[in-house]
Amino acid sequence: MKFAETTIPPQAGTARPPKSIAASQLAKLVDLGIALSAEHDRSALHQRILKAAREFTNADGGSLYLLNGDESELHFRIMENDTLQRYVVDGNQQEYPFPPVPLYLVDGSPNHENIASHVALTGETINIVDAYAADGFDFSGTRRFDAATGYRSQSFLTVPLKSARGRVLGVLQLINARREDGTVIPFDPMIEPLITALTSQSAVALENRRLLQSQRDLIDSFVRILAQGIDAKSPHTGAHCERVPVLAKMLAQAAVDQKNGPFADFSLSEQEWYELDLAAWLHDIGKIVTPEHVVEKATKLETIHNRIHEVRTRFEVLLRDAEIDMLRRQLAGEDHAICEADFAARRDELRAQFELVAQSNIGSENLDLSTIVAIRDIATQAWQRNFDRTAGLSWAESSRMTSEEAAILSQPGAEPLLSDRQDQVYNHVNNGEIYNLSIPRGTLTPEERTIINDHVVLTQDMLEQLPFPPGLRNVPAIAGNHHEKMDGSGYPRGLRGEDMGALEKIMVIADIFEALTAVDRPYKKPKMLSECIDILGKMRDDNKIDSDLFELFLTSGAYRVYGDTYLRPDQRDDVDIRHYLRNA
Repeated sequence: MKFAETTIPPQAGTARPPKSIAASQLAKLVDLGIALSAEHDRSALHQRILKAAREFTNADGGSLYLLNGDESELHFRIMENDTLQRYVVDGNQQEYPFPPVPLYLVDGSPNHENIASHVALTGETINIVDAYAADGFDFSGTRRFDAATGYRSQSFLTVPLKSARGRVLGVLQLINARREDGTVIPFDPMIEPLITALTSQSAVALENRRLLQSQRDLIDSFVRILAQGIDAKSPHTGAHCERVPVLAKMLAQAAVDQKNGPFADFSLSEQEWYELDLAAWLHDIGKIVTPEHVVEKATKLETIHNRIHEVRTRFEVLLRDAEIDMLRRQLAGEDHAICEADFAARRDELRAQFELVAQSNIGSENLDLSTIVAIRDIATQAWQRNFDRTAGLSWAESSRMTSEEAAILSQPGAEPLLSDRQDQVYNHVNNGEIYNLSIPRGTLTPEERTIINDHVVLTQDMLEQLPFPPGLRNVPAIAGNHHEKMDGSGYPRGLRGEDMGALEKIMVIADIFEALTAVDRPYKKPKMLSECIDILGKMRDDNKIDSDLFELFLTSGAYRVYGDTYLRPDQRDDVDIRHYLRNA
């Protein structure tokens, strides 16, 4: 196949620029290189490249194509044409003019029929005087475009975008060079080195941006994998790390959109949006080292398993002992009716005692002092152990006993029904049965609450060790301060409202609301939407959360949008937000 010449002789219609103009062009090229390296917006970068090439060549139009990820196709990115008054970028589905250009045909052979794919494959610059008269390339698509628009595509300059390593990243195609009076002329071969230099600078800028984007994509993927791992670690907090970013960005967007009121001047740069997104995904990273059995502790006696089964077995032993005692007394000649009445009374007593212990284990109600005293009285009852309690223990369990204790426990003996033993205290947690059953509210001991709360400290410590670039230096604070309160009663730093930025306060509300509305927590029933808003309202009244953000959460409708998306239908009741508005 014969291709059009890559250079053409000077034409009557072309003019070579004087040296002074060439010098000015070189100066503009240097300035452009600096501008391209500083441009971070993808669309703006594409526009700069095409605009500069058109200015250098006085081209009526042009297009920019970039190779896709597997380098099998050229994808359209931007097109400009002065005569047609058309400016189209990728993503505009209504005006998207060009399908991808395959680099290889159906049979796998290189696609040298299309001029853009040929340039991408060969790395050559192709200068066409007149597309309608050129041999070697298929311009049928160009002819169809002209027929549909009334345009006349004539001169073409198609240049590869080569990186410093010679890798082709895309293709720049310029159409219809013009004189000052608008007459279409061929592209001057003398301008090709300048355009080649421009495309080389452009390729470097594009490659640098791709490298930065790939690094960002890697960080984002790593962050999401960590968050998904934390969510997967505990099915009872599943999707928390995924939903908090949704809520945080909803509330932040509502603040940005507010035209009047406390957030009328609030705005976020692209970098600040990214900062919020990263922080929201990483806000619970410290939970990666929080013990699962503490996070998932659904009952007071739960450690790795719910120890109520062991306690129930002891009650069963006591009941069996009472029955054996009744039978022995009857065999000894005592009155059968009296023996059976005593047994029935003891059975009823044990059942009532176990019911009290079992109900207390759930932790759904506040324990009063009389219940705690009753639990301690129940605990003093003895049951007979006949087997070696040191048998089958791990090394860690055995190490928590002294040799004297082990010697005693290896022999049969009486044990209390419930106990707080020294060997039940380990890893800074007291797993004593009486101690845990006496928790006034909920299922967690103070030590376990500290362990869970410490995930925030761990989050801060872990994130502060990461070398965040200047634009992301606030990620540790935004992520790590989501348990602080406006009145200074939060943790771990006891910050007050004036010590926190807007994004930190947004994170506080997002974290609380997601936890309130979640349907998969083992320690609470799913709450109605109105209940969750009422709890937030009381927290606002107690100066725990930011009042302006709370009201924005309501008036913007963000709470309802989130509820309709993530809550079960039976949770989505009506909320009269007027009861909570102070700024109305």
